Amino acid sequence: MTTPAGWYDDGSGNRRWWDGEQWTAHVVAGPQPAADEPTGNPAVTAGEAAEPAAPAAPAAPTEVFAPPFVLDTLTAHPISQMGTYPGTNAGGYPAAGQPVAPAPTPAPTAPRRISVLGLIGLIAAAVGVVLACIPPISAVGWIVLGVAFVTSIVSLFLRGAKWPGITGVGVTVIGAILALAVSLVSLGFSSIVEAGGVQATPSERPSVDDGAADPAEDPSEIEGARMVPFDRLAVGDCIPLVEYEDEIFEVPVVPCDRPHTDEVYFIYQFDDGEYPGDDVLYQEAEERCLAEFEGFVGMSYEQSELDFYTYWPTQMSWNRMDDRTVHCIVFSYDDVTGTLEGADR
Repeated sequence: MTTPAGWYDDGSGNRRWWDGEQWTAHVVAGPQPAADEPTGNPAVTAGEAAEPAAPAAPAAPTEVFAPPFVLDTLTAHPISQMGTYPGTNAGGYPAAGQPVAPAPTPAPTAPRRISVLGLIGLIAAAVGVVLACIPPISAVGWIVLGVAFVTSIVSLFLRGAKWPGITGVGVTVIGAILALAVSLVSLGFSSIVEAGGVQATPSERPSVDDGAADPAEDPSEIEGARMVPFDRLAVGDCIPLVEYEDEIFEVPVVPCDRPHTDEVYFIYQFDDGEYPGDDVLYQEAEERCLAEFEGFVGMSYEQSELDFYTYWPTQMSWNRMDDRTVHCIVFSYDDVTGTLEGADR
């Protein structure tokens, strides 16, 4: 049988705390025994404490004992020093008789909604960029880009995630710059590729005598004429008298049985390579067309009343369009009908 914990006489006249298994160091003074009564515990010898017999009921101690290992953690170990919660001892376990407060649970954070208006603006911006980069429908693309920009800006002031609106604004701005660059490039090439894509420079055409026909102000309005780009001209095409500019893209062609002054009599290609310069092209074109003149007209250039001029590539058409074509044009100072081939005059 195990003796329960309590204060018992330890044989020295004092009472010592028995923890249920062994004596402890906690002692209180006991009552003085009467003279005729034996003192001490007969089971305890001098200088030795034996295990007490199971008492019927231990005497009440003269003073209330508070076990030294039970501490007031709120005063002995502040939270700032020990890092424990109120109501716990130094080891982090709840103190005797004190309730343990549950650890605070953070309130759940509701996820932010994605702005529907921002998503619409982002999608519209992407579609607008694509449309604006297609020349035939670029106007529609610019309108869509404008709507996308306004929609994305408005979405930034509404509740919900802001990233769709910010992304939409960025895509709109970058797309507008890209579309503008595509438009400029398209306009630049349209001046070269308009109606066929070849740009040519004419040599100096001799001035027309006073009795010759007046040049047409608008070649496209010449009766029976069709505007033909240089890459589609062929030997034998007849051309009415027109005013020539420094660089031209197409010329009017009429049936040779109608009044005209000019006729294509020879076409050839320059060798590939870097652009040799206007002077070199002009000199080579003049020499080659002069050599071919007599074979077409039937009379040497020195003896003929006819004259000729040439068209050769510009530096832009040479580099961008790989244009290497030279056109040799024979002309009369008076209107003629029919071909000048074999005119022998």
